Order: sequence, then C-alpha cells, then structure tokens
Amino acid sequence: MNQRLRTIAVANRLKRRWIGMDITYQSIALILKRLKDSEGQAAVDAVELHGVPRDMESVDALIHKKDDRVRKEFEKWAILTYSDNRAVINEKKGADKGIDGIAYTRKSAAEVLPVMISVKSGNVNAAVIRDLRGVVERENAACGILITRNEPTKPMVQEAKAAGQFKPENFAAFDKLQIVTVQEILDGDKMNLPLMEEVTKRAQKTKTENQIGLSFE
Repeated sequence: MNQRLRTIAVANRLKRRWIGMDITYQSIALILKRLKDSEGQAAVDAVELHGVPRDMESVDALIHKKDDRVRKEFEKWAILTYSDNRAVINEKKGADKGIDGIAYTRKSAAEVLPVMISVKSGNVNAAVIRDLRGVVERENAACGILITRNEPTKPMVQEAKAAGQFKPENFAAFDKLQIVTVQEILDGDKMNLPLMEEVTKRAQKTKTENQIGLSFE
C-alpha cells in the first residue's frame, strides 16, 4: 500500500473530506479495492464517484470519445466492474486476439484456469461468439465471457449455449460461454464464478499499480 493510498485511508478513517483524481478507471478500481480491504465495504459505498458510468447515456459518452485511450476506459470499466476488480486488464496492444481481460477460476483445489473476457461496444453477431469459443479452446480456458453494449441476438445466445458447460470440482457447473450486457452490469450483476482471491494480487502488479485516484474525464 503506497503513500497516497495510506493518505486516503487515513483521511477516510478520520472522516475528513478528501478528493482523489486519476485519468484511468483501472486506477480507480484499484484504490476502491484497497479501500474496501482496509476500511470495509461501507467506506467504498460512501465514496462519491465522478466520471464513472452510471447509466447507458454515460456509457455511450465514454464509448464515443474520439481519443482511443479514453475509449479503452469503457473496456476497463466493464471488466473491472463486472469482475468486482478481480480480473486483469490485457494491456497487449494489437495482440489480444479479441481478449480484453482475464480472470481466473478453480478447476480443482490445486488447478486454476483462465477466464477469457471480451468487450464489444458496437454491433455483435454469432461470429463473435464463435471467435470467443475458439480462443477458449485454444487457451484451455474454463470459459469465455462476452460483455456487450448491445443486446445479443438469438443466434448468439444459441451459439453460446451450444458450447456446453464447465464443471469444476466441488463447485456448480457454469456455461463455458456467457453473454453479459452493459445494462446488466449497470443493474448490479457481478461475475458468479469460483474466482481466486489471488487474482487481485496479480492485478495489483500491473504497471498502473501506483496510479491512485477516484475520477477521470
């Protein structure tokens, strides 16, 4: 926990008024996670966030920003919000094969498998699901999750169901391909997989680890 986070944690504990700022949602997610770990969920619930999507209008405003670096924040917001900050953002430009984030889930007590996450802000069709299925199979992943701004088509849903389920030891089976809409995330839906808490430690080792803040433009 670096000095800036300690400052915010202490200010919060002393009930002081404070403001934190940063340009990336990834940094925001990191400090919210650490604030939750150190001060509890009530401390996070009391934070007033600005510049973070709260409805479809603000989501679309973020998607249609001309600056590609800002538009990338939509993907980060979707992945980290849905995974409750337990996923890692894929920072490899041009080599992600359609994968924007990775989480981890248990296959057994001793074996962990990746969960591939893809985010789409525009039109989607069944071909997107087939591509995701190919990545899941190639990477020997437990499952793939498509987060989409637009509602999935019936063929997309059918294609996802055709992939079957993954059954980890000592946990309930879940669909190998899952489709989540942005509206569902705004409504509070969270990733429901037997995720390892250790993924948080992996996320904290990214190059944005030391970027602390609670708002972006």
